Amino acid sequence: MSVRATERLIGDLVVVSGLANSPAMVVKAIDEKTKLITAVWFGDCKCFQEGTFPAAALDRTEAKSAKSVKTPPKGKTSPGRKPAAKR
Repeated sequence: MSVRATERLIGDLVVVSGLANSPAMVVKAIDEKTKLITAVWFGDCKCFQEGTFPAAALDRTEAKSAKSVKTPPKGKTSPGRKPAAKR
């Protein structure tokens, strides 16, 4: 499902729908007449990149938050100290 080239899309995350390993890109600017979207992202070389894509080639995506990433279970922990006996 492609995105619509409207001003409300600026700042949203998009990916190229035809690429399996497309980076998440942030929409920077939109040309509503030609339906072209300018997006920015960080490449594999850790450098800033910018490109212009037709709106029909892009899909919205959501960022994965740190809370949604599951951490592996911890190993067996030693039991804590027993409370001191009352005198």
